Parts: sequence; structure tokens; C-alpha cells
Amino acid sequence: MRPHLQPALLTAGFAGAAALALVAPGNLVMRLAFGKLDDPALGPQLLLTVLGLLLALATVRYGTRPRGPRPDGTVRPSPWARAATWAAAGVPVLGFSVPHLLWGLGVPFGVAGPSAAGLADLSGSPVYWGLLVAGPVAGGLLTLGLISRWGQIVPGWVPWAGGRRVPTGLAVVPAVAVGLLVGQYGTMMTGCLAFGITRTCAPEGGADVLDGSWAFAGTYPIFLAWGVCLLGAAIGYVHTRRL
Repeated sequence: MRPHLQPALLTAGFAGAAALALVAPGNLVMRLAFGKLDDPALGPQLLLTVLGLLLALATVRYGTRPRGPRPDGTVRPSPWARAATWAAAGVPVLGFSVPHLLWGLGVPFGVAGPSAAGLADLSGSPVYWGLLVAGPVAGGLLTLGLISRWGQIVPGWVPWAGGRRVPTGLAVVPAVAVGLLVGQYGTMMTGCLAFGITRTCAPEGGADVLDGSWAFAGTYPIFLAWGVCLLGAAIGYVHTRRL
């Protein structure tokens, strides 16, 4: 194959994978999470999601070369896998935890109107601080395991499991599930923002908080970026583990 065709094939492969896994299924994972299983379209949408993930993995395998193991049996991830993982760990912290930290402290960062007046009510909510501020930080730290030695072999100080290889599925399944969840949601809501139909996507007044509040609206593209990076990190981990 001609060398100049490879960049075009890689671009087409990743674009097709994103379309299949994040755009075509709609908000599939969230509907599954809430038990809405009576939609006859769920089967085809699930199939499209799986095909998208397989296409992304096949594209990675085509465009990269595996590395040899280290003396301790672990494998150093490729630079692209490290970049995707660091991005997957950093995007939710900078784009989600930091703004929510400021809002919880009463700072009206990118918030206007009635939404700004209601920020003071957030400081007393343990769920807010634990889920929306600390949650992405904890998730980011766990994400770094996809490129770390302890993500491949359990550290020796861990009782009973120290020194054993980490099951690939234990790391990949949560990353893929969360990546699809936030990525599909971010794709849908970013599209709503881009085409001015947010009130259709968030009925019953749910879009009123976006009036004049660009930071609230900005969380939707953050979800999309987070999902893309996290799926890339998961695929990088699979590639590293030789599956």
C-alpha cells in the first residue's frame, strides 16, 4: 500500500468509529443505565456501538506497532495512548471539576441571571462536592492506571493480589462504559447547542439555566471531549495489553 494513503485511511477509520459509536446510537448507554429496554431500536444501536469500537481498535492496530515488554513484564504504552489517557484524566478535571468548584464557592464563573443567584445553595450539598467536584478528580486518577505499571500488574503491597496481572476487562469495561455514556450524551447535547435546538433536547424548562450562562453550556462539549479521550485511552490500553 502506498505510504501516503495511510494518513487518509487512519482519518477515515477514526471518523467512522466516532460516527458509529457516538453519533449513530444516540444516547444509548444512558437509556440502558436507566432500564429503558422497550425501544426496538436498541438492538441496532447497540450493534452500531460495538462496530464503532471494533473499527477504532482495528484502525489502531493498522496504524501502530506494538512494543516489547519491560523486564517486569509490563509494556510501555505508545505515545498516542499516553496522550489520550492524560487528556482523558485532565479534561473532566479542568472542564468540569474546576468550574463546579468555583460555583460551589459562590463564584459566578460564566453564569448569569437566576442561575448565578442560586450558586450559594450548592455549598451545603455533600453530593455536589462528592459527585461533581471530587468525582472527576478521582476518576482522572484511576484513568491514569491505563498507562501505568499498576494498571498492568497489581502492586506488591496489595494483599493477596500483589504481583498478579490486572485482568484486562477490569480496566477496559468501566472505561468504555463511562466513555460511551459521557461521549454519547455530549455528542447529542453539543449537537443541540450547535443547531439551536437545546430546548427540544431539554424540555420542561431544563434549558432555562443556559440563558446567558456560557459555562453551563460549555459542559456539553466537555462531555464529548471526555468521552472521545476516554475511549481512546481504553483502546490504547487494549493495544498495550496485546488483545
